[in-house]
Amino acid sequence: MKKIVIGLFIFLLVAPSLTVAAQDRDTAQQIETFMKEALEEYRIPGASLAIVHNGQTIFQDSWGTMSDGSAVTEDTTFLIGSVSKPLTSLAIMMLVEEGRVKLDEPIEAYIPWFKYRTDGMKSITVRHLLEQTSGISAYDGLKVTDQRGRDKEKGITQAVTELSGVELSRVPGEAYEYNSANYLLLGAIIEAVSNQSFAAYMDTHIFSPLGMNNTTANYESAIDKGFVPGFHSWVGRPVKGDGLYDQSGAPYGYMTSTASDLTQFINFMLNGGELLTEQSLEQLQTAPEHGKRYGLGWHFPRTGNTYPYHTGATPEYRSEVFFIPEQNLGAVLLMNKYHELEAVSYLSIMEGIRAIMNGENPDLAQLDGSTQWITLGVVLLSAIVSFLSLFRLKRRTTINKKLWVTMGIFSITFAVGLIPLFTYSVGVSWRTVGLFLPDIEFLIQCLIAILAMHGLLIFLIIAVKRKKQHLNISR
Repeated sequence: MKKIVIGLFIFLLVAPSLTVAAQDRDTAQQIETFMKEALEEYRIPGASLAIVHNGQTIFQDSWGTMSDGSAVTEDTTFLIGSVSKPLTSLAIMMLVEEGRVKLDEPIEAYIPWFKYRTDGMKSITVRHLLEQTSGISAYDGLKVTDQRGRDKEKGITQAVTELSGVELSRVPGEAYEYNSANYLLLGAIIEAVSNQSFAAYMDTHIFSPLGMNNTTANYESAIDKGFVPGFHSWVGRPVKGDGLYDQSGAPYGYMTSTASDLTQFINFMLNGGELLTEQSLEQLQTAPEHGKRYGLGWHFPRTGNTYPYHTGATPEYRSEVFFIPEQNLGAVLLMNKYHELEAVSYLSIMEGIRAIMNGENPDLAQLDGSTQWITLGVVLLSAIVSFLSLFRLKRRTTINKKLWVTMGIFSITFAVGLIPLFTYSVGVSWRTVGLFLPDIEFLIQCLIAILAMHGLLIFLIIAVKRKKQHLNISR
């Protein structure tokens, strides 16, 4: 009888643990199934996901391959895009604690050689840069970001010098406008204050102390850690890229890291550590004032539960991290394919992960390629109409010269003006279109070629017809 009582007592102690373990297994299996479905649906070649809870990694798995054929693991190097920004904001807060930077100090106190033009009396402050309210337009920022050919030692200074003299589109602090150039300037401030390169400061003051041993902020170190090109997306299908890396871009988007390393960062953001006081950490965790969309290096959802998160994208990579302090929960997802028109669909992956963790059913957004197919349809229709038009012109013995000349002028003018018209309508440069919408860029170039060829051939056919008429008259 005594053995039975003891056995029953032990069972009552162990049973809850067995139930929790079973629930954890079910959750892990649901996440595994969901991720495989998402990667297949979105044709993503490789990805790595890690989830942390109460200081422990409760899920970590990787799928697929990189562009060099190597299998993805939790230690595989990915470009993390704008997930670099929260790491830069952490560096700034560390310098604030040391008294070397003040959040509400004008930035000219740290980089006096950077100039900007404004109609107002307010200066750009460090806080404005962190909160994306500097007044520098996103369009101007895109002129100096995601560039090749920067100097490996002085790339940040070089890029900031190119931006210097920019005219502000708004009064500093007045309105939010997401712009990577703000974090480029923060990188320059870190270099000026620390008397170190940005990469060296990040490595010695953040990466090494947090145990992020495979995280880098310069190209050479990234290559050493295994960085390879990612994938563009052409109408949803992965196409290997050429490995774009901006030597000046680490502060805003060109750090490389791994799922395993970023769990270290998430755990720090949840639980703190020696790098920051609790007060400073709380500032990074705190949502901005009502109506604002961006805190000190972090996005916050506009509706529902409020928590810090950040997405990141380069032309060939996509990343996302979030953490919920109240639940001591966070996650990181890294992927090696990107396209701007697929960004909303990619967001649904992490939304699905959060749903599973909350005991809800996940849902994937449909990958919408309608923009590409519509553009392709316009190109094909233009080609058909142009061919029929030229065929008709060639066969006619008598033509309305004024009408056909007008048509030729219109075709050439539209071909010349199509790129400026398109970039003005979407608010980005043509170079940016090529980086983040490569299939759209190609289709528009095809359309331009068709229109230009149509106009030129109209003039050529008219000239040939006139020459024949003169020959017939002379006979």
